[in-house]
Parts: sequence; C-alpha cells; structure tokens
Amino acid sequence: MQSLVLTADGFQISDTPIPALMPGDVRIEVRSVGICGTDLAIWKGDYETPLPIVLGHEISGVVHESSSPDIQPGALVTTEIDISCGRCWYCRSGNKQHCASKEVLGITRDGGLSEYLTVPADLIHTLPEGVDNVSATFVEPLASAISTEQQAPAEQNEPVVIFGSGKLALLLAQVYDVGGADVHIVGRNRWQLGLARQLGLRNTHDAVTEKWQSEILRATNGVGPRITVEATGNIDGLRMALGIVRNGGIVALKSMHGREYPLNPTDIVNKELTIFGASRGPYKKAIDLLAQGRVEVKRLLSKEFRLEEGTKAFEFAAQPSVTKVVINI
Repeated sequence: MQSLVLTADGFQISDTPIPALMPGDVRIEVRSVGICGTDLAIWKGDYETPLPIVLGHEISGVVHESSSPDIQPGALVTTEIDISCGRCWYCRSGNKQHCASKEVLGITRDGGLSEYLTVPADLIHTLPEGVDNVSATFVEPLASAISTEQQAPAEQNEPVVIFGSGKLALLLAQVYDVGGADVHIVGRNRWQLGLARQLGLRNTHDAVTEKWQSEILRATNGVGPRITVEATGNIDGLRMALGIVRNGGIVALKSMHGREYPLNPTDIVNKELTIFGASRGPYKKAIDLLAQGRVEVKRLLSKEFRLEEGTKAFEFAAQPSVTKVVINI
C-alpha cells in the first residue's frame, strides 16, 4: 500500500505492508485525513516524536475487514486515536485516555496517511447519513472542543472569550454558541474573523488593534471574562488569555504547539485562577452535532489534496489564512 511517511528529510511516498488484522481489530480503507496543528508542529520540528512516522489522526474511511460482528465491511467510520493498554491504573479507573503506556495514532504510532489502517474495534464509530468522509475528519477536533465546554460550561448568555480564529477556535466557538454562551473571538487573521461572522459568530475582535481589550471589558462589566480559551497555537494567545481573565476565572488550554511558556505561580495564586487542558472528547456527541447540522464544518475547509501531494498540502496548511486542509487517499 502507499503511505506518506515523514522522515528526517521530509515526506516520502513509500510502499508499506498492508497492516495485519489481529483479533479484535478493524482494518479501515482510509478515505480522508485532516491536517491538524499538531501534525504541522511535528512536520516543522516543534513537536518531537520518533521518525519515520505516518502522520494523521483526523481520520475517516470505509471498513475493509472486521473481526468484530458489530462492525460491518463497507461502513463509513471514524476512529478514536488513543490505543490504551487496558491494564494500568488509568485504564482500570475508566480513564483510558490517560493510559500510562498508550499509543497515539499519527503521533507515537503510524496514523492515517496511508491507504489502510488497522485499529482496535472499540475505537471505531460508524457515521450516520449526512456525515460524509470529509466532514468526518472534523469529529476528533470537535470532540475535543466539546470536552473543553463540558469542563468549563458557561451560563446562558455569559461572555466566553476564545483566543484564535483557526479551525479549532471556530469549532470551540460554535460549541459554546450552541450551549447558549455569548461568544467572543479574538484573532489576528481578518479572513478567518470574517469566516466566523459568516458562521453567525458576530462578536469578533481583531487582536492586531488595541481595541479588543476595551471591547471585552465592556462586555464583561469591566472585570474580564470568567472563561477564556486559548486556541491560537502560539504563546501570545496564552499571554492574552491570562491577562484578560477575571480574578477567580478559568483559562482553558487547547494549543499543542510544543513550546514552553513561563508562568508566574504568584499571579495564578493571587488571581485564584483555574487552568486546565483538554485534548480528548466525546465522539458520539460530536457526530450527533454534525449529523444535526448544529455545527458547520464545510465552510472551514480551505482545500483538498491527494496523498501524493503531501508536501504541498502541509505547505499550504501552514499559511496563516488557512483553516482546514484535508488529504484524500
């Protein structure tokens, strides 16, 4: 089979063996894979992982062969990305996403940028009518956005400030909007901010100007928002989120850009802040939101590429105005 392999010298199209189907596994004939910010960070060298590796964890495809009677060949599916051991304390406690020895598709174990992929059957989610293979590549990031909202829910009409205007930020904004929050997006890219308004997210703020701070304070009675979400992919977004959040507030971290940022514990203690990260979420709820049309994803799609165009796809995805790139196998 053909695979797009990332090596120390860049991407190469390689002939690799079709993965064996072990008991309890499902083999997927991959249809589409989304390029994530983590994929870009690995490609750029900002996020270290052993090479060579096949990237791609936002995956959709058709079941090619299944050892599970509940999953039939021909079904359009997506897959969760954490392969856990099932034996450690986390797995036995129902927190397999924190498995002490987990493998992660496309990050520590070969991912979806291949013609075929084999995963444990319990990771598979069958997709309903109305969710096509391209839309399905949004399930994984949408699920993680839902997890953030579940951990930091907003009251009805409560201002929530999301820093960033890329794919993940716009998914987060839609999730909070569905929940009834008064969503504010602070971003640097005017095209993406315009896209947010097309999605019905009216409160957009250009971070290049200095007005955004006064506008956010005006919307929060001068004290700042209780909930801020950092989804910029750069350190400036975290600085802004920490700077504007009110005393006793929450800062949710979504970016995984592989860089360090110095935090002042005194400021966190004095402001009594809650800071948390969210990287995994409920696939079923994400699929339901897509199937019901409550979250718009097709407008977030910037361009589609073929597998053999992998380098071009990543170069295109790295441009500031690009929101979502999908590679079709």
